[in-house]
Amino acid sequence: MFPALPAPASAAPAPRPRPATTGQVLLVALIWCVPLAALFFLGFLVLMVSVWSAASGESPVSFLLGAAGVLAAGAAVLTGLYRSPPLRRMTPMGRLALLGAMVWPFPVVTLAYALNG
Repeated sequence: MFPALPAPASAAPAPRPRPATTGQVLLVALIWCVPLAALFFLGFLVLMVSVWSAASGESPVSFLLGAAGVLAAGAAVLTGLYRSPPLRRMTPMGRLALLGAMVWPFPVVTLAYALNG
């Protein structure tokens, strides 16, 4: 009635990647410290502007929604990159290190622009 399914190419399970070493974990933590610190400071600036605008009688809702939209879009892009097929072949620590290096300039440059602009 139904044709037979083809046999799997290999019955052996896929090899598990090696666990990350302490040096790799420290490297990824150092790579991610700078953009996360910049993002926390930018979040502080956004909240301060919101408090100032609320104190002056204006509604800070549109400003906060814009900032939340930027964060959501950035999280969606990072999730898409993390799960992309070329990066799926890498170890998780390698993926996080690569994404940290790719993300690094954006919050740092934005913070520099916000503080100097």
